[in-house]
Amino acid sequence: MLLDRLRDPRVGLLLLLTAAATVFVWDLDVSGYANTYYSAAAQAGAESWKAMLFGSLDPANAITVDKPPLALWPMALFVRAFGMSSWSVLLPQAIEGVASVGLLYGCVRRSTGRAGPALLAGAVFALTPVSVLVFRYNNPDAMLTALLLGAAYATLRALDSERAWRWVLLAGVLCGLGFLTKMLEAFIVLPALALTYLVYGQRRTRLARLKDLAVGAVGLLGAAGWWVALVELWPAGSRPFIGGSPTNSVLQLTFGYNGFDRITGSTSSTSGLGVLGATNVARIGRTDLAGEILWLLPAALVAFGLARVASRQHDERWRIRAGLAMWSSWLLLGGATFAAMAGIFHSYYTVILAPAISALLATGAWLAWERRTDARVRRLLSWSALLTAVVAGATLRTLGAYLSWTALPVLAAGVAASLLMHPRSGPRRITALVAATALAAVLAAPALFSAETVRLAHVGSGPMAGPGRGAATTSLLAGTSGAPDNLTGGLIGLAGFYSPLTPRTAAAVAADAESYTWAAAAMGARSAAAYELSVDEPILAIGGYKGTDPLPTLAQFRAMVQAHQIHWLIPGGTTGPSGQAIQTWVTDHFAAQQIDGRTLYDLSAGAGT
Repeated sequence: MLLDRLRDPRVGLLLLLTAAATVFVWDLDVSGYANTYYSAAAQAGAESWKAMLFGSLDPANAITVDKPPLALWPMALFVRAFGMSSWSVLLPQAIEGVASVGLLYGCVRRSTGRAGPALLAGAVFALTPVSVLVFRYNNPDAMLTALLLGAAYATLRALDSERAWRWVLLAGVLCGLGFLTKMLEAFIVLPALALTYLVYGQRRTRLARLKDLAVGAVGLLGAAGWWVALVELWPAGSRPFIGGSPTNSVLQLTFGYNGFDRITGSTSSTSGLGVLGATNVARIGRTDLAGEILWLLPAALVAFGLARVASRQHDERWRIRAGLAMWSSWLLLGGATFAAMAGIFHSYYTVILAPAISALLATGAWLAWERRTDARVRRLLSWSALLTAVVAGATLRTLGAYLSWTALPVLAAGVAASLLMHPRSGPRRITALVAATALAAVLAAPALFSAETVRLAHVGSGPMAGPGRGAATTSLLAGTSGAPDNLTGGLIGLAGFYSPLTPRTAAAVAADAESYTWAAAAMGARSAAAYELSVDEPILAIGGYKGTDPLPTLAQFRAMVQAHQIHWLIPGGTTGPSGQAIQTWVTDHFAAQQIDGRTLYDLSAGAGT
């Protein structure tokens, strides 16, 4: 393979990691605080170790975010060390992205024994738009992807290790830490890892491998279970309410909102497809997935089939086939799970599929290059390049916005590469120039989308890669004048839930805040998070993320007001039954105040009825 010509593989790896780091950190603060929900929790964790431990939304520890806290810990530590800024919040994810690229390189090199396909896999992964989006954003998926890739690498190391159980244990621990990042999503690829070791392990009997997997299961339970046990055993009255759980239970959150509810659809769907979207089969072909992850899927599937056949004659076919088995089952399990989800689903979840697609494509391309004189191989590559170009052209035309003009050149390049590789129309053998042309044609479209993902701001809870898809636009910035520059992107991510505070309003909310537990209360966690970042004081999130969590109840809120724990109520936002009752009670008992045209309620006088 062309990339194998590098004299020192370490130089190639260094160049790959440097390029990935450049993509992930370039103009990183363009998105402001990105997902303000997690940014506020990181700020809270930087101010309170207890808030960091539990993943509280505010430093006064009223309620947690609706995920476990592990992904928040690097952000909180960076904020504690360097102060609150976009870079402090977003840089940990960029570092996790570089680590992910390096781990994927290690996985593919382990299974192929070559640096060339490993470098190609890392490059494809780093150029996949959903990867670029996630590793420049502060959602938990960045850490989850890095942990799962670490588990994959440990699994491959275990295959021929004399002390395989140690690597299996490490894989289990990393999957357990994945649970502390996004709960059950971390277990989607677990069967792929376990079956790969069970089938392809070389140095131990099948029974011994089962025992090793049992050791790995113990590591998984320990890494995932300690925090769950801590929260469940901690007296509920002295810890924050578990956001997203109506019963204030981590176990209920695990198997409910963050678990089976995502499959059954008990939670509301974000698909926007009505009854059709409820089946979720339609989501996998949804246009936003095309722009983020589906670019190279056709080529990866062809490459997998080609690699399965070509590996029969390879000296280390067991090692290659182990990698192919792991990545193909990884892709199958992930795709099937996302297809089955009838509940809340965001397209950026598919970032965990990107390593599998990249590894399969790179492994197949390497084996195809080694057999480039075979007419059957060239025919498959030709059709693969053509199909990929058609997918790319259609996606650019449909989703490319101001990039739509590039659809025709990309399609033309793909057709040219296809003709050059086809045994009936091209030269007798695939040359380096033809291979480079085909590779450039295949990667051009996702690279364009990734470049736009780097250039544009992306905010809110459901960002999407590409030009203008989930990105901040100039028109949305209206009304945020006076907000700190690094807040602007995060503020507009709450359009529909949140109206920015003017400097004068923010100053009024922050005034005398040290005399209260919470400077203000707001309806829903998304509003509360943005206000918290604006005033740098604790804000009580009534009802949690969706506004439906039973915290606080009306009775609890009245007691808080009477105890002078809350200074202001900021109306509006996401409200459930409890929030509506609280807002009605406040409007009945307190006079509204107008500050810069914004309505607030001063609760400092308390109310006895």
